[in-house]
Amino acid sequence: MTGPSESLAIHSAPIIRRPGSTPGKEQVADHLQRQAVRRLEAVALLMLSIQGVVWLAVNLVQGSLRAEFSDPLEWGFPIGIMLASLGLVAVIRWGRLSPATIVRIGLIYEVVISFGIAGGTYYGAFETADPQAFEFDRVGLTFVAPWMLMFSVLVPAPPREAILALLASASAVPLAYLIQVPGGLAPALPPATFWLIFVLPYLVAAVMAYIAARIVHRLGIEVRQAYEMGSYRLETLLGRGGMGEVWRASHRTLARPAAIKLFRPESLGDEPGMAAARFEREAQAIATLESPNTVVLYDYGSTQDGMLFYVMELLDGVDLEELVTRHGPLPSERVVHILRQACASLAEAHARGIVHRDIKPANIYLCRRALEHDVVKVLDFGLVKHLTPAASAADPRLTHPDLIAGTPAYLPPEMILGGPVDGRADIYALGCVAFWLLTGRPVFDLPTAAAMLVAHAREEPRRPSRLATGRVPDELDRLVMECLAKDPAARPQRADALASRLAAVPLETAWTAAAAAAWWEANRPDAGAQKPVAAVMAATGR
Repeated sequence: MTGPSESLAIHSAPIIRRPGSTPGKEQVADHLQRQAVRRLEAVALLMLSIQGVVWLAVNLVQGSLRAEFSDPLEWGFPIGIMLASLGLVAVIRWGRLSPATIVRIGLIYEVVISFGIAGGTYYGAFETADPQAFEFDRVGLTFVAPWMLMFSVLVPAPPREAILALLASASAVPLAYLIQVPGGLAPALPPATFWLIFVLPYLVAAVMAYIAARIVHRLGIEVRQAYEMGSYRLETLLGRGGMGEVWRASHRTLARPAAIKLFRPESLGDEPGMAAARFEREAQAIATLESPNTVVLYDYGSTQDGMLFYVMELLDGVDLEELVTRHGPLPSERVVHILRQACASLAEAHARGIVHRDIKPANIYLCRRALEHDVVKVLDFGLVKHLTPAASAADPRLTHPDLIAGTPAYLPPEMILGGPVDGRADIYALGCVAFWLLTGRPVFDLPTAAAMLVAHAREEPRRPSRLATGRVPDELDRLVMECLAKDPAARPQRADALASRLAAVPLETAWTAAAAAAWWEANRPDAGAQKPVAAVMAATGR
């Protein structure tokens, strides 16, 4: 770390990129290569369209299409360009090759198209040329020059590979001329004229294109540096919202993947300095939590451009919002199993004086861990409130006492009305989560956020048993309604007490490890789909 002004205090290994650090290999970052592949496909489709439409239209207007087909070489060049473009699109959409390999194939495509353009332009064009006036009649660039420039900018490649492709492309025009000289299809020109007309312009274009390629590649390296945070490298964007982004990341030396969540300081509603202080305070608080049902925070800090971030474990599973949306309401025994684990996370947080304040289905993750199934992880303590006097008194500006924070469909009445907030607010929100799991509906299914806030503050909710498709035991039905009480004193007072009452609910069948494993086997997420916390941002804009 270069100094305290450049980042927050980081526990464990620092993960802020040091100034002047460079990646281990000089290559475009993976996500930039994927962008290059998309642009390469667009270029191929554009060339296919232009060559097909323009060539056919021109010949149809001129009435020369029949004459074109009388000489296979005459129509072979445009047909070759179209086939090469179509073949490249097919290779890209095949999806079996890496982006780096496709970019190299794209460089070959660049050379092929250059030869197609040169051949189509100059085949048979010199038969009536006067060698004495050739330098005046034939001076001018073909489309090969702008093609090289355009391709180098749109499809960045490592400079060493790019220069080879450019030199090969630049040779297309002089070769198209030289091949015709022995057969008398083109006049023999003096060397100086030949170099001036057919070589020098394309060498200049190749040099310009190479400079452009180096600039674009250098920008790619700089972007990669910006996305490498010391020991961690950002790989795949998993979610983006109003407050920042979530990325899949990998450690340089460890096999363990991670998720990195980036925040913009201004999105936290503070001055930059206050945002960093509040973020640091909350990250330190989350890092103290040890429950196996709380997402593990590995590291936190800030980037050199002011973005705040923390590094957390990458989870393999699905959040409760997506779970119910995909598969419908859950049986009561599974709901109890999930809620008890969420209570274990909240019980520890409340014991340490931390209130989550944003409990909702999207912030509770159901995942597989090693050989265990249906493991609950509570996520996103980004709106935590400290109950300890020392934390609250450290700086009253860090607590946002007048701010309504959270998600309208899961907000307890005291947060809406501005009353005192403690752990019982999380219990109310967990009751809303239970209602969602049992019925597939929010407690108040209303069209606007304002209507939801009024309903949570004033209206009595319906019993989940009236809306659930399966049987809800009376004890569970009453317990959910107690969690949804408007008066915090009428709710279960502690998360561990709620967990005990959930354990005592009589169930017709138990949700066993075998049942969980069977469900995951039958409803296996997409292969390799480790989805950290992307749904958090999509659902909340955070």
